[in-house]
Amino acid sequence: MWLTPSLMLMISSVITSVFLVVSSPSLFISWVGLELNTLAFLPILLSMKNKLTSESSIKYFLTQTLASVVIIGGGLATMILQLEFSLTVILFGLAIKLGAAPFHSWLVSVAESLAWMPLFILLTAQKINPLIMVWGFSQINSSFFYFIVFSSLVVGSLMGLTQTSTRALMTFSSISHVGWFLTGVAFSLEAGLLYFFIYSVILLTPILLLEKMNMSHINQLPLIQMKLQNQCLLFFSLRSLGGLPPFLGFLPKWVLLQLSMTFSFYVLALVMVFSSLFTLYFYLRLMFSAFIFGGVKITSEKQHISVSFTINFLLTLSLG
Repeated sequence: MWLTPSLMLMISSVITSVFLVVSSPSLFISWVGLELNTLAFLPILLSMKNKLTSESSIKYFLTQTLASVVIIGGGLATMILQLEFSLTVILFGLAIKLGAAPFHSWLVSVAESLAWMPLFILLTAQKINPLIMVWGFSQINSSFFYFIVFSSLVVGSLMGLTQTSTRALMTFSSISHVGWFLTGVAFSLEAGLLYFFIYSVILLTPILLLEKMNMSHINQLPLIQMKLQNQCLLFFSLRSLGGLPPFLGFLPKWVLLQLSMTFSFYVLALVMVFSSLFTLYFYLRLMFSAFIFGGVKITSEKQHISVSFTINFLLTLSLG
């Protein structure tokens, strides 16, 4: 998967599209960057030849096309309508591309039929360009922007509590984290991107482990024998992803909470705390299933993941 032409094309296209969006002097060039990013992901979807993935590809393409039409329509509307309304339309299109609540239904549907690595790309790399563009419009219509933030925080955390599918759980977790991303870019682009990149690094570990175990539902965990090292990796990475101190995932959440309190966004800070508690709860439920009911396989064979690598990685996840 890592060396396929589709993936190499996607990486080069994503890098190019990010440069287009960041250095763009106009909305049209940014829009071109968004579309380049979208088209780069389609070969990844189409490379997995099965019926469900084909349906996901169509859903993804149609949704992204709709969002693109909304964005370019909002851009054209700036010439004939009020600027605030037109930019709100653009923000609406970007929210669809991000998979932010309440415009998230396509994301959950597409994610359920993806393999783990394409899902990781969908939840991370595909959000970079919309996130950068949202930064430019976050102050235009603050009421609509914060409606998206609150919806993502609440919907992502509460809906995750009811999921038994691991892909759906990770997807709703991502929707909740989108609320944190957007909160970050509301204060500064650096804060939002810091949160995003730390989230992406931490997310990679559970994604790789779930792919290795070929696990689709939480109730499969009691039937899977995991090596003790893998259990520890899953345990610590999920705790970090949930933002539990003293792990790395706690750092960006603490920074954003401090910024929220500094700028007197007390209600937002409260919602962020409760959202984090709910997401931490369903991560703990997954960890409980893995440790209490899952079997532990301890062998003297050469391990796939060495002890030294495991220790170094856990130190990386920890703040101190």
